[in-house]
Amino acid sequence: MRYFDFFKQQFLLMHVSGIPVRIDYRWFFVVALMSWITAASINSLVGNNLTSFIFGLLTTLIFFVSIFLHEYAHAFAARLEGVQVLEIVLHPFGGLARLRREPDTPRAEFRIAIAGPAVSFLLAILFAILMTAADSFSLDILRNLLFMLALLNFLLAIFNLFPGYPLDGGRVLRAYLWRRGKDLNEATILTGRCGQIIAVVLMIFGIFAAIVRKDFFNGFWAVLVGLFLFDAAKGIIKEVSKMENLIVEDVMKLPIAVAPDSDIQHFVDRILPFYRQNVFPVAKDKQLYGMLTLEDLKKIPREAWHEKKILEVMRHITPDHFVETTTLLAEARELMRVNDVGAVGVIDAQGKLVGFIQQGKPRQKN
Repeated sequence: MRYFDFFKQQFLLMHVSGIPVRIDYRWFFVVALMSWITAASINSLVGNNLTSFIFGLLTTLIFFVSIFLHEYAHAFAARLEGVQVLEIVLHPFGGLARLRREPDTPRAEFRIAIAGPAVSFLLAILFAILMTAADSFSLDILRNLLFMLALLNFLLAIFNLFPGYPLDGGRVLRAYLWRRGKDLNEATILTGRCGQIIAVVLMIFGIFAAIVRKDFFNGFWAVLVGLFLFDAAKGIIKEVSKMENLIVEDVMKLPIAVAPDSDIQHFVDRILPFYRQNVFPVAKDKQLYGMLTLEDLKKIPREAWHEKKILEVMRHITPDHFVETTTLLAEARELMRVNDVGAVGVIDAQGKLVGFIQQGKPRQKN
């Protein structure tokens, strides 16, 4: 294993609310560097190198706790929207909450994206209040450290609101474009390009700061962040572009079909408890008859469940309720966005039901 590959690895730090929290090994270098810089800024007040470094280390660790809270806010909002959170990763340039799939709606995307910056703004206000209290008691060292924490959280929130994916502002922009009618993949690529532009501007600024202003540290750091952001945006664009070439057959799952002549009570007792879906295809002998939605079921009185047949409740099949196996995934997604159920059945060349797709980010078959 190469030297640099080792530092790209991660280790499990803890679980919070059942979510694994991992740390990139490169994170330790950043913690040491930030601790040293912070210690240097207060050493004239402290007068002791070791004590200054301890203060610097504690301040840096508190800042990364703030970053964790930023990412946990994303994770908490995602769970409220019904999206599973795979993990939270702390890396040299911040953090990342990895989700199993994309949110189902632009509104959910917006709520998940804005949760992180909102928490960072609240933390900036909290540290500013504590700074004011420390200043009133003439605690100069504590005041300076709290000011640094307030400023860093404020800058974290502002930087993340830049409208370029994968920054939170890019996700907010993607939610807006998605709601305005653009395909999710198209919106992702567009905001990814914006992220690359922001990264290039950041790198140019870093080079300018280093050469013209002789601010080598901040210039070097800006270039590193720009490179990281550009690479992340490039990865997102590449992944989505690959998804654009997928066909429905690559991502569909086996259909959990409901017989049209069965009653609602049978469906509620024998099928619904085992499958977490909002929509079920209605079929018999692989012939697709319609779509059954839980939204429609809620309108039926419980006492009528024994008498009512699925055929009476389902939404009868229309051309926008199904696609063929060779249909592009992007076309199927657009169909799910505009039809009345948010799902499509997949039929083969003989018209038989062979698959099913719901809104959300499908997983490609291995």
